[in-house]
Amino acid sequence: MPAVVRIFVLGSGSSGNCLIVEVDGERLVIDAGIGPMRATERMRALGSEFITSRAPHGVFVTHDHGDHSSHALPLARCLRAPIYAHKGVALDRARRRVDVRPYEPGVPVIAGPFQVEALHIPHDAPQVALRVTAGDRRFAIATDLGHPTPALRSMLAGCDLVMLESNHCPHLLEHGPYPPRLKQRVAGHLGHLANEQAAALAATLENTRVSDLVLSHISRTNNTPERALAVVGARLQRVRVQALPNGTARRLDVVQGNRLAAAEQLGFGF
Repeated sequence: MPAVVRIFVLGSGSSGNCLIVEVDGERLVIDAGIGPMRATERMRALGSEFITSRAPHGVFVTHDHGDHSSHALPLARCLRAPIYAHKGVALDRARRRVDVRPYEPGVPVIAGPFQVEALHIPHDAPQVALRVTAGDRRFAIATDLGHPTPALRSMLAGCDLVMLESNHCPHLLEHGPYPPRLKQRVAGHLGHLANEQAAALAATLENTRVSDLVLSHISRTNNTPERALAVVGARLQRVRVQALPNGTARRLDVVQGNRLAAAEQLGFGF
């Protein structure tokens, strides 16, 4: 029987991003935008413990913005785990205190039972999307994304479950309280994905391996989960979709997607 792959989302959005991928008691942490105390509280709310007898195989940081990286050092020390950082992530203080290991887009990293692959995606800080393979299951996360790329679409199409940014509603952003410069940053080519952009990318994932789509990094000010779900859900017929409210903890199970369709469309087997 295939191992159960679970994702514990402990935070998604500008208030702090962090999730744990787990299979057979082995874990991997992605992003470090919340501290150990909050992570512990949210894991317990999901029926599990943040600190266990087994140290995670790594804390992977996707980019050097505070809501993804500011707690990398305390998390790594608390969990007794190494930090994985690509060249765009500084972590100067952490490098003097814990084991910080490099990883590069295009070069898979084997960490325990996990294979982690990274892909550069457009943002105003060096940013990567990550795809994690555990056994016969694949999961990907792509947030803080200015605009979709063909390479990203190919990466996501080979996964069972995808966490994809659906950050803002353009109307709410335009008429909201952000100052003009911040509005331009969010809506720009290196900013964050609007609901309509997420919907267009999601539509291309129909008839691929993807069975579940989780909309994430949803703005509290310029969007709502209901708006994101309505816009993206209207473009999907075969892919299940749900929306994660900003700062909400949730457990996700990675179930087997449509691998035959993915193999036929992309020209490779699984």
